[in-house]
Amino acid sequence: MAEHREPSAACPACGVALLGRYCHGCGQDTEARPRPLREWAAEAFSESSLVDGRTARTLAALATRPNRLLEAYRDGAGGRYQSPTKIFVVVTALFLLILNFSGVVIYQYVARVIDPTAPVTARADPDGVTVHLTNVDQGEWWMQRRVEPPVDPAVTVAVAAAAAAAANERDRQNLLYENQSNREQVVISERLAAWLPNAIWLLMPLFALLLAPLFGRRRLLMEHLVFAMWAHFMAFGLLILLALANKAGAAWPAWPVMFPYLGYFVAAARHYYGLSWWSALWRGGAHLLLYVFLVLTPATFVVAATALDMDALGAFLRAG
Repeated sequence: MAEHREPSAACPACGVALLGRYCHGCGQDTEARPRPLREWAAEAFSESSLVDGRTARTLAALATRPNRLLEAYRDGAGGRYQSPTKIFVVVTALFLLILNFSGVVIYQYVARVIDPTAPVTARADPDGVTVHLTNVDQGEWWMQRRVEPPVDPAVTVAVAAAAAAAANERDRQNLLYENQSNREQVVISERLAAWLPNAIWLLMPLFALLLAPLFGRRRLLMEHLVFAMWAHFMAFGLLILLALANKAGAAWPAWPVMFPYLGYFVAAARHYYGLSWWSALWRGGAHLLLYVFLVLTPATFVVAATALDMDALGAFLRAG
């Protein structure tokens, strides 16, 4: 039978006099250790279960009253819900798991042949920069099923053949750099797909810092950080639904996700920060634009710069 410390004993963690099993100073469980394996397993499951009562209440609150979790956490009633940190960690891991399961890629550059029975042709534009391709679908895909290979070999062959037959050095370098650019785009796609989910942990504090000038400089940074974790939870939740839909063949684009995300953002910010609907809307839109252009876009350019072949770029620029 497990032993209990006497009421007069001091907490071994902080030294406060005990009035029971749990220290009222630091919350330490002072029950004697070690405990039976059965009790340890039950506690471990309780800490990691996704279907306990608190999780159910948390998900219901986020779905129907997106501000409730934030208000409860701020007002000291957060014990009824899972902590923002735990929810954020769980949904991040779930998002990565769904991506692996579904074969959906956050970002990829694709150049694929439209009709395999028709020829692919390439022509250098007189501007020295553009290459015109026929029978080729080129573009940047977000949250779509992975395409293998991302650049069809027939495209590479057609561009190389056009470069070999080019009438001048300018057109030849333009066509050669088209293939080089395609190779670089594939590398950039792979690095972004691997980098973006992990970078969220580094970029989230910047997300919170950008909330301060729009939603209250006098608030504690931790208040903004809690809101940032909630906002990322909602974004990941929507992207999980999109990934599952595209896994089933929907092929939906990613940009419409911004509208329900902004709607939830505004609904939560209105109550959490005590704003009107209009004020929460324009501040939420401004925050989204600032985050995209001041944080995500520069970070993406840094990743892209690591994939550039400077010698090939130099030859292309000199020919132009």
